[in-house]
Order: sequence, then C-alpha cells, then structure tokens
Amino acid sequence: MKTLLMGLLPVIIFWFFEEKFGTFWGLVCAMVWGVGEASYEYIKDKKVQKITIISTALVVVLGGVSLLLDKSVYFKFSPVVIEVVFAVFLIWQIKKGSPMLLEMAQKMRPNTPIGDVQKRVFNRLTKALIVLILFHSILLSYYALYGTTGEWVFWKGIGLYVLFLAWFFVEFVYQKLKRRF
Repeated sequence: MKTLLMGLLPVIIFWFFEEKFGTFWGLVCAMVWGVGEASYEYIKDKKVQKITIISTALVVVLGGVSLLLDKSVYFKFSPVVIEVVFAVFLIWQIKKGSPMLLEMAQKMRPNTPIGDVQKRVFNRLTKALIVLILFHSILLSYYALYGTTGEWVFWKGIGLYVLFLAWFFVEFVYQKLKRRF
C-alpha cells in the first residue's frame, strides 16, 4: 500500500497544483517532489534504487522542457518512457530465456522445481504483461496529448491498477476454464 501511495502522490501533487496555480507551479512541485523522494530514499537507505534515479531524472528533464515550453505534455510523457523501456526490458528477458515473472517466482520459492509447463506459463504471462504495459502507454500518450490533466492522472494512477485487476481477473477465469476442459 505504501508503494502504491508513493507512486500516486507525485501525480496527485502535480494535478492539484496545476489545477489551483497553473502549469508552472504544478511542474515545479512535481519536480521538487521527485528530487525530495530520491533524497529521502538516500537519507533513509544510504542508496537510491536505479528506478528512482531514472524516474526522477525523467521527471526533472521532461519537467524542465515542459517549463521552458510552458506545456505540461512533455512532463506527462515521463511515465510513457518508463513503461516502454520496461516493456523492452521484458522482451529482452524473454529473448534471453528468463522472463522476469519466472525469475521472481524462483526467488520467492527457490527450492521449487520449475518444469517446461511452468516456463511456458510464465513466458505467456510475461508476454501478456508486455501487451498490458504497452496498451497503458498508448492510453497515457492519448490522454497526455488530447485529454485533461484529470483524465491523465486517472489513467496514470488508478486506471493502471484497474487494468491490472482486469488482467488478473481474465487470467484467473482463463486458468479455471482451461482446467475444466
């Protein structure tokens, strides 16, 4: 729950300040929040995770471009860039033969043997995850370009989790039906 909140807070802060005080202050507050979040992580853990560094750098760079051009659309593309890079990373892992979901399962249960059937399932799930992430990137791109900030915030935050829940539900039903027939 803490991770969910930490991911949504910068978006909500941007939206709130943009609505109340305009694009300039929305961007400034989002950039300050991003740098503050990375600083807090460093103070707390004496290190900063790579994903935090990358996302903070994107927020600051694309936020700076948005400030210079007085258009928040560039800032709104930072999660799209992160998601596309993540999808490419997942594709690369499939090509090298070790999908991320399989690696995560092996770390969670290192003594459980993984056979060919499980490998195929994790491979299929990883491919479905890639499709979901790319679909979400397209949605975010659309709302960054043509939607309101509120619509973009919905799809950046809650909308992503709704898509994941829908995917889990469809996967659950698929697995139940597959076992039945």
